[in-house]
This record gives sequence, C-alpha cells and structure tokens, in this order.
Amino acid sequence: MDLSLIRRWLNPLQRTPLHPQWLIFRRQQTNLVEVAQLVGGVVLDIGCAAKPLKKYLPSHVRYFGLDYYQTAVEWYRSTPDLFADAQALPLRDVSVDCVVLLDVLEHLPRPEVCMREIRRVLRPGGKLVLQVPFIYPIHDAPLDFYRWTRFGLEALAEGAGFCIEDEVAFGQPLESACLLVNIALSKTVINWIHRRHVAAIFILLLPFLIFFSNVVSWAAAKLAPKDTMMPFGYRLILVKK
Repeated sequence: MDLSLIRRWLNPLQRTPLHPQWLIFRRQQTNLVEVAQLVGGVVLDIGCAAKPLKKYLPSHVRYFGLDYYQTAVEWYRSTPDLFADAQALPLRDVSVDCVVLLDVLEHLPRPEVCMREIRRVLRPGGKLVLQVPFIYPIHDAPLDFYRWTRFGLEALAEGAGFCIEDEVAFGQPLESACLLVNIALSKTVINWIHRRHVAAIFILLLPFLIFFSNVVSWAAAKLAPKDTMMPFGYRLILVKK
C-alpha cells in the first residue's frame, strides 16, 4: 500500500481525534491566524508550500511565498512566488518587513546561514516568526537535519543578531508522548501491511487506539499544570537588532 495514498485517506480526519497527529493539526488553523496577526508590511514566507498563511493576512499586506524547487515541485506540487534556497535569498538588503519561517529551519543543512540571510533582508526592527518541531519523528527525509531545545534556539537567534520578543512551547508532556505513540503505532501497522504480515489485521484496532490515546492525553493535559519539559514544537518571535 502506497504511503501517499494512506496520507490522502487520513487528510479528512486531521481535525478529529481519529488522526494520529490530531494534537498538532487541531490547532493548525489557530496557529496560522496567530502568525498572521504578528506580521505586516512586506511579508516573506520561506518554505511556503501551498501558501496557507496568505488567506489569513489583511489585504494591505504584501505577501511573497518562497520555496525550494525540489520541495515545491517534486514533493508538494505547489507554486510559490519565488523558487530559491533559504540559505541564499535572492532579495536586496533591508527590503522586507517580516519573515515567516514555519517548520522549515530543521530541513536546512546550514541553518545559521539562513538566519543571517533573513537578518540581511529584514529592515531595522524587522520581525522573524520562527517555528520548529522539537519532539517529532524524522520527516521529509533525507532533508531533515536538526532539533533544537528552547536554549539552542535562543543561542541561534542571538548569534544571528536577533532579540527575542516572545517564545511559546507547544504541547504538554503527555501530548508529546501521545503524538509519538500514535505515529509509531501507525507506522508499525503500515510496515506490516507492506510486508503482508498477518499482524496487519491490527489496522482494524488502530482507529480505536488512536482515538482513545488522543482524547485521554488531551483531557489529562488540560488538568495538568503547565510544563514545557517536552513540547512537540516551539514558536519564537524575533526582532532584528
């Protein structure tokens, strides 16, 4: 069974507890709305994919989506406004008000170069909205290179000449653990299906296990004190010094 076919089957379930990554996808739209409220002027969206952020921006914002050719054409079949490498931006110095970098930095072999390039194109006081995963499996292989703690991100940002305006950790420990369990269960069953193993019959139980895991961890996380020990991702708001 083709993995891309399974993903297409699961897509309609993204906003339901039946999806293995519901704990991430359930706030995907909220996250885009929040990011849209943080930016203005000329906005550069690096790694824009299908440009989901654009529809949440006010009409007066000048939006440009940029993506790597291989990623856009061969993987996501999307059409950015610019094809380019995030580590060598084809833009003039101090020409952009805000840069958005959502779940992209971990896919760059030289993230510090990308950060310097972003600083170069930003105007004085310009803003970078940076989001990365932390506790999350390898994805988009082989272009998946890094995971940062909060402290690693702070060091990376300050080394590139940014001040930290705000930072948010996504996911309570139980939610991050549940996310990994759901993905591991799903991947194991998919592997059994590929190998035509008798254990592939567990696909019949998988929706119930995922639903139960999602609901219990979400409810327990609501009752638990706030804890940023093991989030599944971070978002930082950075300002060019």
